[in-house]
Amino acid sequence: MEETRPGYYAVIPADVRYDDSIPANAKLLYGEISALIGADGYCFATNQYFSKLYGMAEETIARLITKLEKAGHIRRELERD
Repeated sequence: MEETRPGYYAVIPADVRYDDSIPANAKLLYGEISALIGADGYCFATNQYFSKLYGMAEETIARLITKLEKAGHIRRELERD
């Protein structure tokens, strides 16, 4: 798999920024996910990648991603090797 390289800008739309049902770190994570989306419209980064990037436990990243998903801001598809 290719090395994950973020784009220069992160995009956080208003519906995510002003969603009171998700914590601020989830909004930041959304921005990071948007910066990693490729031409195919997918982000293939792992929870481990985000964990190292932000210095958070993988479990914390997983919870934030779940909050984004439950709020309808992202859709997740799991790929297993």
